[in-house]
Formats: sequence, structure tokens, C-alpha cells
Amino acid sequence: MQCIEYFQRLEAEGQGWELESRSREELERIEEGHGGVSLFAKRSIILHNLYGVDIEDGAVEICKLRLWLSMVADIEDEPNEVEPLPNIDFNIRQGNSLIGFTELQEVAREDAGDASLSNWGVGTAVKDLYEDVIQEQDRHRAADSAREAQNARKMAERKIDTHSEELNEKIRDQFNELVDEDISLEKLEEFSPFHWVLEFATVYREGGFDVIIGNPPWDELKPYRTDFFPKYDTEFRSRPPGEKDKKVEELLKNPEIAAEWEKFQRDKERQATYINQSGEYEYQTPSVEGQQVARTNDLSLLFFERVYDIVRDGGYVSQLLPGPFFNAAAGKDLRVHALEESEIQSIIGFENRGIFSDIDTRYNFGIVTLRTEGSTDTVHGIFHQTSVDVLRSIDDVALEIPARILKEYSPGARIFPNIEDQQEVSVLDKILQTPPLATEIEGAWRTVLYKELDRGRDRDRFIEDESKGDYPVYQGKNIHQFCYESTYVDDLKPISLWSVDEDNEELSAKRRVREKNFRARDDAISLKKAIYNKFADDPEFCHLPAGSQKRFVNRLLTEEFDRPELSLEDIRLHSSEYRLVLREVARATDERTLIAAVIPPGGVVVHTLYTVRPFEANPTKDDLSEFPMHSAYDRVFSDKELFVALGLINSIPFDFLMRTKVDSHASKYKFEESQAPRLTDGDDWFHYIADRAAKLNCYGEEFAEMRERLGGIEPATDMETRRELQAEVDAAVFHAYGLDEEEMQFVLDDFHRVSNPRIMTEAYFEKVAEKYAHLGDVGPME
Repeated sequence: MQCIEYFQRLEAEGQGWELESRSREELERIEEGHGGVSLFAKRSIILHNLYGVDIEDGAVEICKLRLWLSMVADIEDEPNEVEPLPNIDFNIRQGNSLIGFTELQEVAREDAGDASLSNWGVGTAVKDLYEDVIQEQDRHRAADSAREAQNARKMAERKIDTHSEELNEKIRDQFNELVDEDISLEKLEEFSPFHWVLEFATVYREGGFDVIIGNPPWDELKPYRTDFFPKYDTEFRSRPPGEKDKKVEELLKNPEIAAEWEKFQRDKERQATYINQSGEYEYQTPSVEGQQVARTNDLSLLFFERVYDIVRDGGYVSQLLPGPFFNAAAGKDLRVHALEESEIQSIIGFENRGIFSDIDTRYNFGIVTLRTEGSTDTVHGIFHQTSVDVLRSIDDVALEIPARILKEYSPGARIFPNIEDQQEVSVLDKILQTPPLATEIEGAWRTVLYKELDRGRDRDRFIEDESKGDYPVYQGKNIHQFCYESTYVDDLKPISLWSVDEDNEELSAKRRVREKNFRARDDAISLKKAIYNKFADDPEFCHLPAGSQKRFVNRLLTEEFDRPELSLEDIRLHSSEYRLVLREVARATDERTLIAAVIPPGGVVVHTLYTVRPFEANPTKDDLSEFPMHSAYDRVFSDKELFVALGLINSIPFDFLMRTKVDSHASKYKFEESQAPRLTDGDDWFHYIADRAAKLNCYGEEFAEMRERLGGIEPATDMETRRELQAEVDAAVFHAYGLDEEEMQFVLDDFHRVSNPRIMTEAYFEKVAEKYAHLGDVGPME
């Protein structure tokens, strides 16, 4: 309490500012004083080198108080015998860091579709306001007396407030145009716009901040109830979810609270709309595989982008960031920008094993440090750390990670790999030299995933009584590696869902699939779109109306090829062919992460299984007269290619790669951008892997036709033979990736062990190593 009273007395007496000018004698006197060097250095750093912003007034006051207390801790004499402590009101400021002017001249990017802002940039006008503030702050710093310093400080504050109102008017006009509302200036000011060019004018005079250290919010810009209701219920944040629901229901019975809650939600939505459309944040809507990622309004990503607006060229940035920056699609453009437009110096990834007590222990986050100049060649980094002790020894434990690995590891989403060992860098370097699975390569198969049906949304098409069903509905729990049913896996769940043939259109799952594919937007699935894209520009058919896909296609078929209009019957169901499926649930800590199998024709699949597309629409003129037009579909895989893909996906090396990417689910883009040798007939290891994968999967009557198509192969039906064949597949895939013996052994040693493995025992790993050595001697046999 005495400290607070002391600060209040100094403030009342106008003694709150530390004069910058000191004589040599004064400095020598301070250095000779008792503890004076520490206090003087601390005071100088706090006054001239530390700046901060927070949207909460309380946080600003607490920060200033803690800085003052840190100086008081160094005072050994009586307060009236030491020089007055500095006033740091210009250093620690209140405001919304994400809304406001950050540059002397800001203009809308009309070429990017932003709103036209005729009064936004005004170039020199903003610069005039900024220079006006600097003039008063310089007068403040040059003051010869405390009273003169206090007067100059008040004048500077007044000018900041006055000029902020002018800039707020510009934001208000833009806000109203973007949000399509007419809000008042007073309402806008509730959002606390923070104009960096005014608030920290002297910093901008020097080109911006030299160093920015931050821990931005780890939430999204949404109306969270935990941000609103605690002011009416102090225990709200600690209540269980069910109690929170009841408390919200109780509080909203109060009309005033209900009105405030609606206002709170509306204000958050307004801010999100403004930030999304203002054009200030250009790295928040990346595209992955041609699809724009849904905007999350993740505050940590917004703050990280804001950093680049306020740091000087060549300045340093260090940010504590949550997982999305490192491994979410939404952070893609920011990661690319950091790699290509700055020099990333270090990345330290953490797994929250007790570091933050209020956060799930499985949560991942990290610290990225960079210099805003040049580009990144090599990163010093390490991931999956469980203690902050690594911060004291980062130079000793950090790995050398080439930027090429960070870029090519995830070419679509550009997520960063969680690397923990230098040998892992070498392994990834080899793996990444193979192409992503979904990339088009002439003459080669590719794996493109899709989800056929949804267990919930399509539940009206499923029945649980097998006697009433015509074909099975496969779920994730029904398959395992190389197994489409439970013959060789004791605890694999049997089929529990069924559906009926298409003569019952209202209940048939296949009918629903046919309808979805008929309406699909992807021209590899949509036959209508594929025909339109292929023939709309053909001079032979230029007389047909090309404006409407449906109209063009139907007139093309009926008038030029004398057949009926395009219909559901023309759609070729993927379930008519043997096809590759893989489990959507894919945990990095399971015995195996990626679990894939080939299922027989006839069955449909729900969302817990991804299906690898077996056909792609590719119509020719010869196909257009056919009805139904099933000939317009090309197979993606030959029979052997289907099983070489299965062997690769189920292999230990590919599993090793996927374990660095997934937490609990194998997302479509993470799988499709992952790399594997795209082996085809004539390549080393093609027949060796395909034959063994086929023998493992092609058992039972359901695969009799496929066994004949493959030349009458004999399936592996005893467990010892099956283990032998799977080990040979794993060993051959190591060779196909080009991994040497040391790298192969590293992957086996690093592979996660579970307590009761079904297959991945120590004996199995030893068998894989033995097979690898043998194949290294004899080469890629047929």
C-alpha cells in the first residue's frame, strides 16, 4: 500500500517522468551509489525500451504497477532520497491491437476486392498527425523541470486523443461500408481502435519496433459465453458444462442481461466482419488443394500477421503461439510468409505435459523466433518438448532443419513437421523426394479421398437387420490392415449396418450415392460437369447454348447423339469395383496410425471410412451415345496398382510420415499431400509389393474374381505366412523410399510401441530389419 501511495504522491507532484538527459558526473554518481547501477539500468530500459498494449484497462494498470514495483525492489534508501520513478503512461497503452492505423499511409487493396476507401489513405494527413504527436513527446522528453514535463505529457495525450478521433472517423466510415450498418463514432470507440502510429509515434520515427515479444490470445474472435457471463457469475468459468448451461438459462431470464448478451454477440460479429473484409489481413484465407480454407478468425494468427505491420525491417519477433500456427490449414499463408519473407531463427514445439495447468495435456504449442529480413534457409528447431528447460539449452539441443523440409513436408497445407531427432531430418529428407499421393503424374495412379455417406445425415438409408438388407455398409470399425472382415483380426467388429437395392429408391443407400455424385461439383465425379468442360468449347458444338451446363449437356446428348438426357442411370457407382478404403480415425499413439484395406464390390461406405476414388469421369465423343454412359469413367488403378497402393499406405515408412502429422484424425488434405513412391509396372519393387499386399487382402469368396484377375494368386490364410508377407512389404517399402539401413533402423526404433500389440511386437520389427537386409542383397525380385 505504501508503494501505491508513493506513486500517487509523485504523480500529484508532477514528478512522474524520468529525464533522459544526464551529465557525466551524474552518471558516475549513480554508478558509485548503493545498488544504483541496477536501478538506473532498469529505469532506462523500462522508459526507453519497453512498450505494451492490452485491450483491458485492468491489465494495463497491473502491468504498469508491476514495472514500478520491479524498480522499487531496487531502492535501498528512503523514497525521498532517490530520484522520482518514471511515468510510463506512454509505454503501456490500452486499445484493440487489431483495429487501427499501423502505417503512415494505408490504402485499401481495391484490386483484391476490398471496399473503396476514398478517405482512408490520405497519405500525408496521417503523417501530419503523427508528427504533431512527436513534437509534444519530444518537448516532454527535453523538459528541464517536472512541471514542464507534466504539461508536455498532458498536451501529448490530448493530441493523441484528438487525432485518434480523426482516424476513428475514417475507420467508422469504412466499418459502416463493410458491415453495412450505420454505427456512431461513440459506438465504434467501444471497440477501442488502437492507432499505433500515434500511440507509439517516437517508435515509428525510428522505423518501427526493433523487437516484438508476445503471447497473443489463443481464442477465436467469437462471442464466447466465458467472456461474458463471469461478470454476472464470478464462478462461471469453473463450473462444469452442464452447470454452465443451467446458469446461462437462469441469467438470460433477466431482460437486461439478455439484451446485453445479444449486444455482446452482435458486437463480436461486427468486429469479425470488419477484420475479415478490411483488407488489412491478407494471410487469413489460404487455399489448400484449390479449396479456400474456412476463415477461423483465430486471434493468434491475426496477431501474428499484425506483428509484421509494426516491426521495423530487420527487426526481431518472438511469439508464443498455439498449435494452429504450426499445424492447421488456416495458418498456411502465415507459415509460407514467415519462411519466404523472413529468417526463422528457431522453432520450439511443446506438448503441454503440465506446463500450463489449465490446458489439456495433449495440447501442442510453440515459440517461433524470426528476423524480418531475407528468407529462411535453415531452422534451428525441436518439437514435442514437455518442459520449458529446453529454453535454457536450445543452442545445444536444437536440430538443423532445412527450410526445404518445412516447405515440402506438407506442400498443400504447409504444416510443419514435429521433428525430435536429427536422424528424423534425414529420413524425412528422403521421404519428401517422392511425390504427394494426390498429385497428377502422367501414366501413374493417384489417391484422392472422398466420403461417400454420413452415418447421421444419411441414417434413413441404413438398417440394422441383415436379413432385410441387400448389401453391407462399411464403417471404420469393420476393417483393419489388409482385412475387410474379422477372419484374421479377433476384435474387429462385424458389419452392423445394411441397405437395400435401388428398386426401393426412398430407402436405398446406393440411390443416395448416385444422387450425390450426379450433383457433385468435382468434374472427376460429376459426369455432367466433365462433359461440359470437355465439349463446351469444341467448335463442332459451338451452335449449342453454352451458358447453362445442364442445358448444354442435355441438348448435346439428345440432338447430337440421339440418346436420352443425362440421368442418374448414367452415373457409374464406385461401389461397382474393388476399392481402397482407410480409417478416418488415425491416432499417432495407436499400434498403427494408417489402417487401409481393399473392400469387395457391392458395399457402400460411411464417413468413418475414406474411400480412395476408383473411377474418374473422362468422357470421349464415343461415350456420348452410350446409355447408360458408364464407359465415360476411367479406372484410376490397374488391379496390381490397387494393391501396390495398399501396400505403400499400410507400410511402416508411410505410417512414420503420417504420425508426424495427425493427432486423432487422418484429414483428407494431410493424407493426399503425403509422399509415397508412385510405383507402376516396370518400377523396382512394384510387383514385389503388389503381389504380397494382394495375397494378404484377397482372401474369401468376395475376392474370388480379383484373384482370377491377378492370375490366380493364392491368398495367405495362416497367421505365420501373413506376418511374413507383411514384414516383406514393410521392408520393400523402405527400399522403395531409398532409406538406408541406418535410417530404416531409426524408423523402427522410433516407432511408437503399445503395451499389448496385435502385430507390431519387437519380434516383428526384427523380422522387418532382417527382410530389409536380405532384400538389400538380392534386390527387387518379382
